[in-house]
Amino acid sequence: MKMESLSNGIGFIPRSCCKCCLVFLLAEGAVHAQEIPNVTCKVENYERSPGIDQKDHEVQVVVLRDPSGQQEARFDLTHGASLVSLRYQEKELLPGHHSYSVGANVSAYKIRHGTEPALKGLSPFTSAYLPNQGQSSMDVPATVAGVACNGLERMDAFAMMVDFGGDASFERYPLMGVWKGQLSGHFPPGYSTPYTIETEASWVPNPGKTPSYYLRLEQTVVNTRADDSGDMHWVLLGAAPWSLGYQTGEPDGCTIGTPCRSSTTPAIAAGRYDDAEHSAGVAVVVPTKVWMTNQLYAVGNTDPYVGLWEAPEALQLRYFGVVLGRSLAGSTGFQFQWYICAGAWNEVRDFVTELGH
Repeated sequence: MKMESLSNGIGFIPRSCCKCCLVFLLAEGAVHAQEIPNVTCKVENYERSPGIDQKDHEVQVVVLRDPSGQQEARFDLTHGASLVSLRYQEKELLPGHHSYSVGANVSAYKIRHGTEPALKGLSPFTSAYLPNQGQSSMDVPATVAGVACNGLERMDAFAMMVDFGGDASFERYPLMGVWKGQLSGHFPPGYSTPYTIETEASWVPNPGKTPSYYLRLEQTVVNTRADDSGDMHWVLLGAAPWSLGYQTGEPDGCTIGTPCRSSTTPAIAAGRYDDAEHSAGVAVVVPTKVWMTNQLYAVGNTDPYVGLWEAPEALQLRYFGVVLGRSLAGSTGFQFQWYICAGAWNEVRDFVTELGH
């Protein structure tokens, strides 16, 4: 049997070796079999309308299922490994079928107060810098570089965030977007950003009764450049069906006009529900301690950023989420967690209280 030497010079891999292990011949003559980790994911095709200059009507998604079998989550491998769907008892709570919406997504904005005559009277968000995980910049989506799974219970994925605003902020050193090995062919072109994002998705037990688990998203954003990001507002946003017409939050006084502090608000939540009693719906919950910010508030369809860039009325979606202010030092990463909580609001509120202790 022909053997092929490893690069370190002390081991060999037989060409006919089975997929489950590597066989090493150690320097002292002993033979050692190392099992290859199984990090394959359950994937399927998921229908989405194509974005600008994109022709594919389907994307490949990673499927996770909670241990009780009550919920399924799907993560889009074309758009930043963002959460594109959450189904609880077969009911869709986070529909991401349209190319300009995602089920739940991390984005950010940095306001640029431009003095150009064309910007007079317009919202300051018009020329903002908009790093985004789950959207596209013209014809360039947020590229996923790698993914690994542990069965149906955990996923880990890496992606590059894109500038959803298409360099409307006139960055000093913009990055042209690349998709499928080619520069953006759109005019104006799509742009990337120097921010990478890792998404670790897993299920955690619900301290309440129903559902048995909540979905946890543990994410790390890395500023790959040496310069500080400047003042950024990070948006952890969900998009629910139009039928979930009742909005609520905890605490209810944290708004863009009266933001809260993470030092006094250890956890914050925002949700959408299909009845006034908030008995069925979905919420996002964010522990805030690591953010160390005095800019913390809940957002919905009427928020100026959401209203301008997410087109809630046109897409017939109910947005809900949390904004947190934080800069990113050069060549550093920042890790945070948030939760997507299906079910009744009273259990979500109890979860918020528990996270705050």
